Amino acid sequence: MRGVCLVSLVLTVLVTVQALAEDRAPRPDEVRRAKVVATVGSETITVGELEDMINSRSPYARKRFADRAVLERFLDDQVKNELFYQGAEKLGYGNDPRVREFLDQTLVQIYVRREFEEAVTPESVTKEDVAKYYEEHPEEFHRPEMRRARHILVASKKEAEDIRRQVQSGKGQTFRALAKELSLDTETKLRGGDLLYFSTDGTLVGKPDQAAVNATLAKAAFSLEKVGELSKPLDLGDGKWSILELTGIRPEQTQTIEQASALIRRKIWRQGRESALNKAISDLRTELNPETFPERLDAIVLEASSQPIGPLDQ
Repeated sequence: MRGVCLVSLVLTVLVTVQALAEDRAPRPDEVRRAKVVATVGSETITVGELEDMINSRSPYARKRFADRAVLERFLDDQVKNELFYQGAEKLGYGNDPRVREFLDQTLVQIYVRREFEEAVTPESVTKEDVAKYYEEHPEEFHRPEMRRARHILVASKKEAEDIRRQVQSGKGQTFRALAKELSLDTETKLRGGDLLYFSTDGTLVGKPDQAAVNATLAKAAFSLEKVGELSKPLDLGDGKWSILELTGIRPEQTQTIEQASALIRRKIWRQGRESALNKAISDLRTELNPETFPERLDAIVLEASSQPIGPLDQ
C-alpha cells in the first residue's frame, strides 16, 4: 500500500510540475487520471489508462463496466497481462527475432492505417469531387446492350440446316449437347458452344481488348429478338458455316450519379491513399537515401525444401 501511495504522490507531483511549466494549476481531471490503481514491479496502471481502454470499446460493451465486480476483474486482467509481460521480458523474449518481426510488422500496419487509411475516409470525399469524376469517366457508368449466344461450327451449309431443323423439332439433343458433339470450334466446344457476353462489335465482356466474337456471329445475335431464337445458317468464310442460338440479353444501362456515388467515393479515396503512400515513400527515400546491393544476392543460401511425405506402405 505504501508503494501505491508513493507512486501516486509522484504522479501527482509530475502533473503539478507540468502545470507549473505551463503556468497554470493542475486540472482536477488530470489529477484524477494520474491516480494509480495498481503497481506491478516498477510499472503502474493508472485510472486514465484503464479509462482509455474501456472507452475505446463499443457503447454496449462499456455498459458492463458499471458493475464494480466487472471493473475489478478487468483491473485484475490488466495486472495479469503486465505480470506475463514482465515475466516474458525477464526471460529475454523481447529479443526473440520472431517477436521483433511481429512488432516491426505491427508498427508498419498501424502507421499505414492511421496515416493513410483513417486520416482520409471515403466519406470525406466532396460532392464536387464525385461530380467531377462522374463527368470525366462516363464510360465507367454506362453499359451498352450485351448479348450472349452459343453456336455450332460445321463444314457445310447443309450440316447447319440439318442441325437447325433438329433443334427446332425439339425431338433430338439440345443445342448445347449438339455443340459438344459436333462443333468444329475447339475453343467453345467444351462449354456447349457458349460465346459468353459480347457487345455489338463482338467485344467480349471482361476479356482482353483483342478477344472478340466473329463479326458475323455478333451481328446475327443482335438481329435476333428473343432468347432461344435460332439464326439462319451463317457463312463464316473458308468453307465454315455456323448456326447460332441466342441465350441472353443484357439491356443498355446507365448509372445515375446518385447510384454511382458510393463507388466513386471509394475509388477516389483509394486513389488518394495510393498517391499519399507513394509520396511518403518518395519523401522517405529522399530523406534516408536507402541503398541496395543486388549483386550480393548471390550469397543467399536457400535451404532445400523437404520432400512431401507419401502414403504409408500397406
